[in-house]
Amino acid sequence: MKCSKCGQEVPEDAIYCPHCTGDRQTTQREIIRGGIVGGLKGLFLGLLPAIVLLMHYGAERGIKAIAFIVPVTTFTTGLIIGLVRAKRDWK
Repeated sequence: MKCSKCGQEVPEDAIYCPHCTGDRQTTQREIIRGGIVGGLKGLFLGLLPAIVLLMHYGAERGIKAIAFIVPVTTFTTGLIIGLVRAKRDWK
């Protein structure tokens, strides 16, 4: 089988071309680091609107729930995006 990018022979069982990727393997540490960085970015971005909500509306019952859920959601989203980007960046 030939690589569509470089045109060199690729083993039949290969997922990626070893000539284009240079046989680089993503380590678990790089993936975890990417997830942590993405999660922290998401948490920071989620805390900003939560703080603004709490400052503007006070600590009412419904506002506390929203102020809690926003950072949790953005942290989770950032974590997933960070993991996926770390896995894709090694190509």
